Amino acid sequence: MGTVSPRRRGLGDLLGDRSGWVFALLRRFRPILSAGPFTVVTRSDDVREVLGDHEHFTVAHYTPKMAEITGPFILGLDDTALYRYDHAALRAVMRRDDVPAIGHEVLAAARTRVAAAGAGELDVVRDLADPVLDGIVASYLGAPGPDTATQLRWARDLFEHIFLNASNDAAIRARALADAAEMRPHIDGLIAARKARLATDAPVPDDVLTRLLQAKEQDGGLHDLAIRHNLIGLITGWIPTVSKAFAMVVEELLRRPEELAAAQRAARTGDQQLVASYVFEALRFRPQTWALLRVCAADRVLAAGTGRETVVRAGTRVLVATRSAMFDGSVVPDAGRFRPGRAWGDYLHFGHGLHTCFGLQINRVQLPALAMALLEGGDLVRAGDLRWDGPYPAGLRIRRAGRS
Repeated sequence: MGTVSPRRRGLGDLLGDRSGWVFALLRRFRPILSAGPFTVVTRSDDVREVLGDHEHFTVAHYTPKMAEITGPFILGLDDTALYRYDHAALRAVMRRDDVPAIGHEVLAAARTRVAAAGAGELDVVRDLADPVLDGIVASYLGAPGPDTATQLRWARDLFEHIFLNASNDAAIRARALADAAEMRPHIDGLIAARKARLATDAPVPDDVLTRLLQAKEQDGGLHDLAIRHNLIGLITGWIPTVSKAFAMVVEELLRRPEELAAAQRAARTGDQQLVASYVFEALRFRPQTWALLRVCAADRVLAAGTGRETVVRAGTRVLVATRSAMFDGSVVPDAGRFRPGRAWGDYLHFGHGLHTCFGLQINRVQLPALAMALLEGGDLVRAGDLRWDGPYPAGLRIRRAGRS
């Protein structure tokens, strides 16, 4: 990824461990905090209420940024006819029965990366997560970048502008627009090349791009421009978030020697389900995001009939504190304790409601697969601090115990 730039880290990342006590106080004394144009929602029931009400709490604020990047895609569309059409078209080609094969491919690729490090240090971001995720995007979506570094830059810069650039920083926007100007013709070229192969009956991979183009021929499907919009959206939503989530998991386990040792024992016995329970519990303590942003479209009474009942006015920007909600002891059993094997419903890693992460099922296998490959060898120890490039982990080096 090159030299780490002086880009600013996000608020949630800067708060880190220090945010826990702040949100604990808010949950107890001001669970719905309104301050000027913002409202912060901290309790589990209220977080789920906001995320479950897509009519009042919208994602339409992302649409203008998407429009200047490429065009609308499902991550930033409300429950419109376009959303429903594109969502159904993508669901038809990104099938649940693809998920096991994705898990196997991620595990195999990750094992190759870990083995290549041998007795030396391994950077779990640059040497493991980033190239493996880039590879699965290329093979499953059929949308490789010109090279891994370029694909990562495109995805991260676009994600930062669309979803994290709440202050509309001009430098962040300029980076994203420049990258989008490179990415659009690249994806158009992939689409054109695949169409040409399909037209000649040449062998083609059974990936998402092929399926989208075949569906277009059979029943209308998505037109080429919509395919480009959604491929860019999928890449943008996939690589940065999963890479960051994996770095957060490893960082949290490194800070918990007993839990790390237990997770490694599970990996060595091949128990990927148990490894997954450590992964997602670690991610609860150190998630890839602390909150989701929604905008209130019309006045709405939140937590009606409770002592915290609040009127949220139209135009209010609502920070939906998913990390805080996962520590709400009124809903989450033994919330302050690291407890693998929790019910999946205790987690909000991938959102809730209409905009639950589109890749939820894939994430439930690819994150544990990455972890399996890393954990199943010798005992891990930290070889460097977690480094950042703006809102993204830039590196986290580990080595095996007893190695120098």
